[in-house]
Amino acid sequence: MSIERLQAHYGFTRMPFGRNLAPGMLHRHAGHAEAVARISWCVDQHAIGVITGEVGAGKTVAIRAATTALDPARHVIIYLPNPSVGVRGMLHHIVTALGRVPSFYTATLAPQAAEALAAEHAERGRTPVVVIDEAHLLDNAQMEAIRMLTNHDMDSGLAVRGTAGRATHPAASTATRCPGSTRSTHRGEVFVGGNEPI
Repeated sequence: MSIERLQAHYGFTRMPFGRNLAPGMLHRHAGHAEAVARISWCVDQHAIGVITGEVGAGKTVAIRAATTALDPARHVIIYLPNPSVGVRGMLHHIVTALGRVPSFYTATLAPQAAEALAAEHAERGRTPVVVIDEAHLLDNAQMEAIRMLTNHDMDSGLAVRGTAGRATHPAASTATRCPGSTRSTHRGEVFVGGNEPI
């Protein structure tokens, strides 16, 4: 039986359960609600967090639900789908997403990204929320670059409000590593705190 015949038989105008469901149409099971609450807490508290789970557990769906609930007048979402672009590519993406022309040299691009994130909040009143998918692909230099983006105003504030990085299947690549850490065995989401004084 073809998809078209099934759609006609049941009167569907489009296939149900697609990836493009609005967050309000999602099933609100306890795990999803807890993940969304934790993501929202991380963004609200200017914290770094990680959400882990198996392939298909709904980590990205939870991030989509949490970020959709944020006020677009007060937050700007910067989504990096593939962190394998390295430190320069990650910083380039952040600067470009904030409407600036990225510096050519990494040494000037890093402070430009931090300044762009801080200016977004100070000048426009919008707090950047950086979402990094497939975070298991982040190397140590990228993890340090993310950490450095959180240093703002001598640690009295953070240049970015939320970073969500989703680590994927542990067998697909090297797992998320921090200096002195062991390999991650789960997929995960990473969140980094905000640029307002704590």
